[in-house]
Parts: sequence; C-alpha cells; structure tokens
Amino acid sequence: MERLAVDRTLRLQQLLTGGVEELLTQANPQWMRWNPPVLEVRMVNGADRDIYLEGEGFLFIPSMFCTRAIVTDGQPVSVSYPACQDQRVRELTTPASVPGQARSPGVSTLLGRTRTTVLTAIAEHQGCSTKELAARAGIATASASEHATILREAGLIHSLRHRNSVLHSLTPLGLALLNTPEGG
Repeated sequence: MERLAVDRTLRLQQLLTGGVEELLTQANPQWMRWNPPVLEVRMVNGADRDIYLEGEGFLFIPSMFCTRAIVTDGQPVSVSYPACQDQRVRELTTPASVPGQARSPGVSTLLGRTRTTVLTAIAEHQGCSTKELAARAGIATASASEHATILREAGLIHSLRHRNSVLHSLTPLGLALLNTPEGG
C-alpha cells in the first residue's frame, strides 16, 4: 500500500508542476511514451499500442502487480502501469528506541508557533517537499527540515524520500491535533 501512496503523491506533484504532459512523460518511461496527442504504450505481449487522447478521457491506474503497461479497451480506455518502481523511494521512519536513549518528543513540543505553522502548511499542501514547506511557512529549508523531523517523530506527519526530495503528508493523528477545538 505504501508504494501506491508514494505513487499517488508523485503523480499529483507531476500534474501540479508540469501538467498532464509531465505526468504522462514521467509515469512509466520504459514502457510508455507521450508523443502529443498520442500515448504510445509497449504492451506485455510485445505489441505496441497507440492511444489517441485528443480530448478523450482515460483511466490511469497504478498497479502493484504489473511490471509493464497494460491497456484495457472500454469506455474510457484504461492504462495500468507499475506503481512507483523507483528504487530510490524509501520511507523515512523514526529509528526504534534504544534503551538509554530519550524517547521521541511528545505532542507538547508541537505547541510552538513555528511548528504549528509547519504542520498547517503540510495539511494544506499534502505531499509538499521540504523546500516547498519552507517557502510556505516562511522559514529556512534547514529549519523546515528540523521541524518536519520533530513532527514525524511525534507521529503527526509521514515523510517519504523520492530522489533528492522529501515529501510530507499529514497523518490521522496530525489531522486530529489540528482539528482539536480550542481548549479541548
């Protein structure tokens, strides 16, 4: 399931930063090529398939099980592709506690103004990178990274590394904290 979450975050970021063109170019370059207005797909059976989009919709489906693109005819046409095969994607987690080490900081450390701003920025811009987070919170990138680490250790955000970026999303606990009524 984690690979699907990473894939969804990456595809959304591609769509937001480079539009449909970047999304189609980056999704599965080994087996699909975007040559506007045609999506060229190399199929499992070795046959090539050209999908003429020209304003027509299609379903773009990440798969945990396929290793190549699969096209299914229908209305709309479905294109399945391997979800996030980039081996450089890895989950960032807090290392297990070692006896004698201090435990992760609790929620009380999150009551400061800057961390609240950082947590709110992540909530409003799920999947943002550390650099984007710094810009949105109005702080230095190193500071955003430090605050994100503390928020992650407290279980309020989830961070994933992809290539040279770290992408941050809110956890249900983080959402619950932000939705806590004043004085609650």
